Amino acid sequence: MNRSARWCAAALLVLPAMPVAALDRPVVWRDEDTGCAYLLTPQGGITPRHRRDGTLDCPDVAAGTGMVENMGRDIARGLDALQREVERLRERYNNRP
Repeated sequence: MNRSARWCAAALLVLPAMPVAALDRPVVWRDEDTGCAYLLTPQGGITPRHRRDGTLDCPDVAAGTGMVENMGRDIARGLDALQREVERLRERYNNRP
């Protein structure tokens, strides 16, 4: 591979990363009234900040009430209900004359 081909290959690898590198990191801002944290971007965007467990980063939100935990519980309940329904249908199908 000659020098210009290597240079082109390197440029093709670096160029797609350029727009990502141009974005500035968001800044964490905490509202004095509510105590909730928000992410502010230099471009003017704002979004609520979440903790690792999926809850909002606010003092009045308990750490154990995460969206992930609630979602897991809901999925488990749904799977139990689905399993009961499949068993009911299996019994109904097997008891046909």
